Amino acid sequence: MKMIGLLGLLASAAVQAQVALPLPAAYPTLLGVSCGGVHVASYVTGFDQNGYIHGEVYAWTRCGGSGRGGGYQSQTYQSWHTIVWDLRQNYKVLPYDNVVPDPALRAIDAHGNSILDTCTVTTDGPPACVASAYIYYIPPTMKPISDTVPVTQNVPARPVVPDR
Repeated sequence: MKMIGLLGLLASAAVQAQVALPLPAAYPTLLGVSCGGVHVASYVTGFDQNGYIHGEVYAWTRCGGSGRGGGYQSQTYQSWHTIVWDLRQNYKVLPYDNVVPDPALRAIDAHGNSILDTCTVTTDGPPACVASAYIYYIPPTMKPISDTVPVTQNVPARPVVPDR
């Protein structure tokens, strides 16, 4: 009977699915302007010493219009934020820490949990990626991130870069 229970436990771990790590609302949390929608890419950057997953979030939108004298001009608004997830998929948004993400990063912690970016084509900047994880084991000593409310004020962002 114990053997059946052990096999069931092993089978449940073996079929763990890849999950996209959650993100806050793109507008207005990550970017204070939206012109037809905000595009978001998320990246994992590694595990910290407490087992939390660290990453970066890039958000952008493009606003268009024609100015005086003709000619079409568009303005791109963008921001970067740092994000930390616990293994229960709670998160906290932090000011950008200037870590440049590696879209090809794959990492595994001591418990076999793994993180990776699932990326598609590049459109106007960094590759369009989704930070994801395979969570097999959550240590009972891991505390949930206590502040899961995204930081929306006083979050420094990269400067606005106008298109010309």
